Amino acid sequence: KQWYQRRVRGESIMRSGLLHQPISNNPVEKKIEAISESCGFKAGLATVIGMGMGVFFGVFTAAIDPNLSGPVTSEKPQTAREVFREMAQRSKSYGKSFAFLGLALSGSECIIESYRGKSDLKNSVYSGCVVGGGMGLRAGIVPGCLGCAGFAAFSVAIDMYMKS
Repeated sequence: KQWYQRRVRGESIMRSGLLHQPISNNPVEKKIEAISESCGFKAGLATVIGMGMGVFFGVFTAAIDPNLSGPVTSEKPQTAREVFREMAQRSKSYGKSFAFLGLALSGSECIIESYRGKSDLKNSVYSGCVVGGGMGLRAGIVPGCLGCAGFAAFSVAIDMYMKS
């Protein structure tokens, strides 16, 4: 009876689902929810998170193998300045790559989901195929097809893992 009374007064009703979040009639909360569910926000957030992950992996890989990207010209060990420079260079490179992947995958998936009007596994397949195919297409038709298949399979695997 309390749920019915709350709904009649218009304060909030409970959304069915895992977290049972209340649906508010407050226009500010509705606007914030609309912004956070927009494709631009999702793509921007994935870009920032991808950049952070790329920077982390860049620092991690440079710390493990600091001589990977530059040839060793002498037998003396690298200085701390050279190691930090290598970390910064690798972090920047990985950060840009991960940011682009986050932007491309989440942006394309959101656009496809908005176009189809459904939120299912096919969106991940289409999104992965578009991004992987587009990246592989620069090298030719066969790499484009392989990129499409690979990214689609990867996107489905990640989506199935996240939803399980």
